[in-house]
Amino acid sequence: MTAKGADVEEELLPVASASAGSSKIARSVYTARLFRLADRSLGVVGIVVFFLAWEIASRTHILNPFYFPPFSQVVAKGIELFASGAIWAHMVFSLTNFAVGFAAAILLGVMSGIPMGWYRGISKTLDPLLSGIYATPLIALLPLIIMLFGLGAISKIIMTFLAAVFPVLINTMTGIANTDSHLIRMSRSFGASDRAIFFKVSIPGSLPYIVAGLRVAVGRALVYIVVAEQYGAAMGLGYLSSVAAQRFQMATMFVPIVIIAFLGAILTELLKAIERRLETWKPPK
Repeated sequence: MTAKGADVEEELLPVASASAGSSKIARSVYTARLFRLADRSLGVVGIVVFFLAWEIASRTHILNPFYFPPFSQVVAKGIELFASGAIWAHMVFSLTNFAVGFAAAILLGVMSGIPMGWYRGISKTLDPLLSGIYATPLIALLPLIIMLFGLGAISKIIMTFLAAVFPVLINTMTGIANTDSHLIRMSRSFGASDRAIFFKVSIPGSLPYIVAGLRVAVGRALVYIVVAEQYGAAMGLGYLSSVAAQRFQMATMFVPIVIIAFLGAILTELLKAIERRLETWKPPK
C-alpha cells in the first residue's frame, strides 16, 4: 500500500467510526421508542384479548351463547342500532345527565372539600356524618328520589351527583389536609401569608388527590346512572339495556353495557394523563 493510500485510510477510519456510532445511537433510540410504544399498548392488548376470549368462549359454548352472544354479534347489533338511529336519543339522554351531574359533583365536592381540609374544626365536625352518608347504598334512596323528582332527567342527574360528589369531596379534603407541614413552616419562615401558602402550596399539592378522586367518581357515576335508568326511566342506555333483557335480546342488551364500559375507560385514561401531568405541580418534599 502506498503512503498516499495509507493516509486516505487513516482519514476514513474516524468517519467510519463516527458513522457506526451514529448507527448504534439510532438503533438504541428506535428500540427505546419501540419499547415505549409496546408499554403504552398493553392496555389495548388487554382489551383485545378480553373480547377475543369472549368470542372464543361463546363460539365454543364454554359460555352459553344464548346469555353471552359472541362479541361479533354485539358489534353487529351496535352497528345496526347506530345506523338506524335508534340508540342516539338514549345516548344523548344518558350522557347529558351524566355530564350535568358529574360537573355539579366536581364543583360542590371541590368547593366543600377545600374548607374541610383547611380548617380542622370543620373536618372533625362533618367527617363522621359524611362517612355515614357515603356508606349508605344509593340504590336504597332511588325509590324516594323517583317519587320526589319523577322518571325524567332530574332524578338521574341527582343520582349521578350523589354517586360522584363524595369521592371528590373526600379526596379534596384529604389533599388539602395532607399538605406537607415542613413546606408550610418553611413558607412561614420566609414570611408567606396564609393566602400565599393556600394558593401556592396547598392547592398545587392537593391537585393529584383531586384527580384521583375524579377517577373513582367517574366509575361510580356511570354505574349509578345506568342503575337509575334501569329501575325508573323511559329513556337512556340503562333503560335500553333493561328492555332488551326483558325481551331476551341479549346482543342488544350488551350494546349499552359495552358503550358505558368504553366511556368509562376513555374518561379514566384521560384523568390518568391529567394526573401524571399534575404530578409536576406537586411541591417537592
